Amino acid sequence: MTTAINFKTNPGQLERAHGARYALPKERPTFYKRAGQAKKSNLELPDQVKDLFRVLDVKATPADRDLRNDYIVALVKSGWSQASVARASNLSAQMIRVIMSSHTPKPAPETLLIPQVPRHPEKVGTSRYVMPSTELLARLKELQPYAQQVRSNSPRFRAEAEEYTYLLNQAHKEQGVTLYRLAKLLGVTTSAIAFRLVRYGYRTTEHGKSSAYRSITESNRKVK
Repeated sequence: MTTAINFKTNPGQLERAHGARYALPKERPTFYKRAGQAKKSNLELPDQVKDLFRVLDVKATPADRDLRNDYIVALVKSGWSQASVARASNLSAQMIRVIMSSHTPKPAPETLLIPQVPRHPEKVGTSRYVMPSTELLARLKELQPYAQQVRSNSPRFRAEAEEYTYLLNQAHKEQGVTLYRLAKLLGVTTSAIAFRLVRYGYRTTEHGKSSAYRSITESNRKVK
């Protein structure tokens, strides 16, 4: 009989894993596909248009009905939804559909207001992620291959590793770039960056017991 084993996850590690994507909570630029485009739902025509429909409805002559229908077609073709035109003209949605399918319109007079359709807000940013500065990212990529070659007590490439880690912390703490985004940009894991920041004293950990979290010996940090 096989005994099921529950491989429990350290709560602290699980929390950091889920929080890595947004290690620095902050409001970010947001945008959506319809940004700047005309709205298509929940539209409401201004009161001036409703007043014009009431005037045309009061007279109710055949010429006025044709003018009203011309106005309806012009509004719908300008981008207003049939539902919004139905509410403004006090007609049923079915009647608006009949007019659109059967009425042969003439150009609506300029005295009949055809307002602009409301638009979705323009996007407020060019990126949905906080990115490091171009110069800092370029320097990180330049230093990375050297920093990754540091071994044991060897002084080789210590200066590059020190600068590399310092810039990682600067990008994260000062520029607001998440560890997840830095890892993506540098082609490493989020944990690899977290390990490095802990080892060089820029972060602390309560649950990390691995030797990867062991601080760098102070004597090894002195570049000769």
